[in-house]
Amino acid sequence: MPRDTLSEVLGAIRVAGGLFFRVHLSSPYAVTTLDASDVAARYAPGAVRVLPFHLVTRGSIWFEAPGVADPVCLEAGDVIVFPRGTEHTLTDRPGTPPVPVTALDDHFDGSPPTLVWGGPGQPNEALCGFFQTGGRIFNPLVDALPDVLVVRRGDPGADWLVSTLQRTYGELAENRPGGAALASRLTESLFVDVIQRYVRSHDGGGWFAALADPVSGPALARIHGDPARHWSVEDLASEIGVSRTVLADRFAATVGLSPIRYLTSWRLELAGQRLLETRDSVAEVAYAVGYESEAAFNRAFKRFAGQPPAAWRRGRRPPPPALTA
Repeated sequence: MPRDTLSEVLGAIRVAGGLFFRVHLSSPYAVTTLDASDVAARYAPGAVRVLPFHLVTRGSIWFEAPGVADPVCLEAGDVIVFPRGTEHTLTDRPGTPPVPVTALDDHFDGSPPTLVWGGPGQPNEALCGFFQTGGRIFNPLVDALPDVLVVRRGDPGADWLVSTLQRTYGELAENRPGGAALASRLTESLFVDVIQRYVRSHDGGGWFAALADPVSGPALARIHGDPARHWSVEDLASEIGVSRTVLADRFAATVGLSPIRYLTSWRLELAGQRLLETRDSVAEVAYAVGYESEAAFNRAFKRFAGQPPAAWRRGRRPPPPALTA
């Protein structure tokens, strides 16, 4: 059975759900969200990547991300995702001067919270939240996504996406035993569904196109299938059945990195996960991801992360809980 590189990367980067809330906005209105770093600092300390999303549940809402994408209007049943965590505005009319959401704290109520704000006009509602993904050093999947993803209610299978989003919110709103765990699983399924939709509709270049490329795709599958192996370009090319030059040129053209640079980046991402999630020594982590010496691993890690692995680990691991009498 051929390797499913997309599934392997999705499994490695980990996906979780963040804060869910509702907005009830009546015209005229224009509210600007926080950008990804502010969302993480305020609602998800320690989050690596934050990808906001919105499901319009009543009326229609315009979404603006100036300098990133043209304004887009979503109707009830449409979903929008901002993979870069871009600050954006929800409004009834593009170009309306917005109010920052941080100025509306007094207008939130309930659990999960609901924002009620706007003028005396037409009511519009949306369910909002964000995905969290891993990838502290290298996340080829999220890096390859566009600034904005939209799923329209008429798209095949969109009903499942909408109903799952609503159920996820319901599990949190009803606060039932086990609801948070189920909401986390549902959120992961939602993210995978969004990615699959993008892959099916994607007709450009980049990492997603490389997965289906007859040269780059098999090379990526082998790298992700056995990242600790001492791969060379010659080894990869031999297994795929092409010349070294063909592989190097094709991989660089589709993925944007050389095969060895990509392999190194992915190894260091896996190493970063081990450093944070296990008590393995730096040497054990180095050997586990394919380095023959701790010194070589230290040099490579510092080039990518800006710190040696031991210092990087200390700065990102939460301190142990204090002992009490």
